[in-house]
Amino acid sequence: QSHTHDIDRVGFASRILQAAEEGTDPTGDPKPNFHTNTLESKEAIAVPSLTDSTLEDNIEEEGFEDTLIDLIADRTGIDLEELFINGDTESTDEFLAITDGWLKKAANVVQGASDDTGDFASNDVVDMFDAMLGAVPKKYLRNRAEWTFYVDWDIEDDYRNILRERGTGLGDSAHTDAITLSYKGIRVRDNSNMPSGTALLVPNNNLVYGIYRDIRIEPERHARRRSTDFVTSLRVDCHYEDENAAVVAKGYEG
Repeated sequence: QSHTHDIDRVGFASRILQAAEEGTDPTGDPKPNFHTNTLESKEAIAVPSLTDSTLEDNIEEEGFEDTLIDLIADRTGIDLEELFINGDTESTDEFLAITDGWLKKAANVVQGASDDTGDFASNDVVDMFDAMLGAVPKKYLRNRAEWTFYVDWDIEDDYRNILRERGTGLGDSAHTDAITLSYKGIRVRDNSNMPSGTALLVPNNNLVYGIYRDIRIEPERHARRRSTDFVTSLRVDCHYEDENAAVVAKGYEG
């Protein structure tokens, strides 16, 4: 409901309990740690256009406007996902430069290499998964079911092929069915907006985004051009609730 929104978190970083002794005051004064991430809305816009002839000749006729608006909404969702994942204010892509996305804001990064200089072997998907798990502060891994490896299509396919070679029931299912894969109890999901050779390990409830005001889709008629523009505008931003509970892997080559 405002241009900015604070994401507050509070917690104790170390032990607060101690042995109790009657007649003796406990020592120490444990204090919680406070931290705030802030969403600050930035505006994005799209101006799809529909000619009169397209509207008149289409089998849906005037109803095609509603179809177009549905298509705009679907595409806007895909584009926002791309921005939230790949956003980088230093990018030469003006759209991606709107804000920093989840890949850039993650506090932990592991890098693959073809020799011993990297955090994992760049051709070994399992080694990459292990390196990502190793980079997560273990206090965050209490419930693995809340976590997901988000990967590009090739990484998911390589892992599926590894399971297939094991000759087990799971291997057969990985080869013939579209089952959701897991590694050490953590789901593995491919995402079309994930850059090649990149993966993100994060609990799903840690991914935060905000949309300030309603998304607007406003038709603008141009009689001389015999067309109608559908001006779509929105103000958005993304962050983590806790960027320390996120790991990015780069440099996987398969």
